[in-house]
Amino acid sequence: MSSRSRNSAARVACVAALALVATASRAADPAGAPAENSPRQVAVTTLFPGGGAMPAENPDGRKYDGDARAVADGGRLFDWYNCSGCHFHGAGGIGPSLADDTWIYGGRIDQIYDSIARGRPNGMPSWQGKIPPDQIWQIAAYIRSIAEAPEPVPATVPGIGK
Repeated sequence: MSSRSRNSAARVACVAALALVATASRAADPAGAPAENSPRQVAVTTLFPGGGAMPAENPDGRKYDGDARAVADGGRLFDWYNCSGCHFHGAGGIGPSLADDTWIYGGRIDQIYDSIARGRPNGMPSWQGKIPPDQIWQIAAYIRSIAEAPEPVPATVPGIGK
């Protein structure tokens, strides 16, 4: 057997072992227990059984929401973790726009954190356990800043329009 085929066989065995470990860890915790700092009861809808109310906002998000340092770090992480690959720097593409006021799963910082951490059906992967919670909060703060950015004022051309 050549060294090239042994290396190839070793790679296949390594990939198979990793897949087995990943499958076993999912089987051991199919619900994906929330991380220590993750939001506990985050509403993703305005409909509640029996006319209930939306849960209170997770207080962990308050120290990140609107914090200039967290927003700047979140912008760097947004590109670093390739969120722009789907969300096209917030404008939307493969993933939804983050710059509008349409939020399927809620636009509060804790709801954004929850979407990043747990993922969403039809494309948004779960980043819980892959990105540290404080970095997810920073990315959520950055996304909130995109959503709250004022609309650009269109330039007027002299002699055209009013």
